[in-house]
Amino acid sequence: MTVRLLAFDYDGTAAMDGGLPRAAVCEAVARAQARGVRVVLATGRTYASALPYARALGLRDPLICYQGAMVRELAEADPHTLLVEPLPEEPLAEALAHAEAAGLDLTLYDETAMYYAVMRRPQEFYDRWFGMPMRRVPSLPEAIRQIRAAGSYPIKGLYIAEATENDQLVPDLRARFGDRLSVVRSHDLFAELISPAASKGRALAHLAQLWGIPRSETMAVGDSGNDASMIEWAGVGVAMGNASHEALAVADWVAPPVAEDGLAAAIDRYVAHDGRG
Repeated sequence: MTVRLLAFDYDGTAAMDGGLPRAAVCEAVARAQARGVRVVLATGRTYASALPYARALGLRDPLICYQGAMVRELAEADPHTLLVEPLPEEPLAEALAHAEAAGLDLTLYDETAMYYAVMRRPQEFYDRWFGMPMRRVPSLPEAIRQIRAAGSYPIKGLYIAEATENDQLVPDLRARFGDRLSVVRSHDLFAELISPAASKGRALAHLAQLWGIPRSETMAVGDSGNDASMIEWAGVGVAMGNASHEALAVADWVAPPVAEDGLAAAIDRYVAHDGRG
């Protein structure tokens, strides 16, 4: 098979959580781009947070960020947004009220900042994972008011909790919101709310259509439940050796884990050797 469009997750796929990509991964990405392959980073991170990692990888193509709720060109100044799916108003208001009543640690994002009412972890934690301005507000409904007053829109909600808490929280949220909000597990510590019209798979399909690339010539690599939609949609879907059961269940092939540069192995197998590796 021929791969013309490659999308991959960052944390747990291209690099260890929050770290920079290793040389083997950067070199494999460079080989793919040298063959004319469109290479896209598809992450739950915000655009601002993802940009330094995309630069470290030497990428040129647009970023899929906010779990697929936004696709934006890779540019230092005035990047063009190709796709955006804001959170719907009514279920978001319900989610904020539920989080406050249940004492859940929920933060809210627009295009430029992360909004929080209570900081429950050290500043270093937020710097490592989110890498964007933080704005404290009296309440998250006030954050929505400020976002809208600035002419923007809420794009993503993020719950921060220990892994065992999220094991229960995610199914509870899915049962509560059904098809009104998408609830994705992006990390042991994170559960996220996005528009039901958004996913990494839909964002990948959008780019493939934009560039005239058939589904059969696309490839996606990831490690978490939030990657499952693109792994399943792509012509070849790869789960990392450290992947969650959701990602593994829809994968065509399982790469070595991130600690063993599994993304580089996947690229060399399906891009450099056309699936014959």
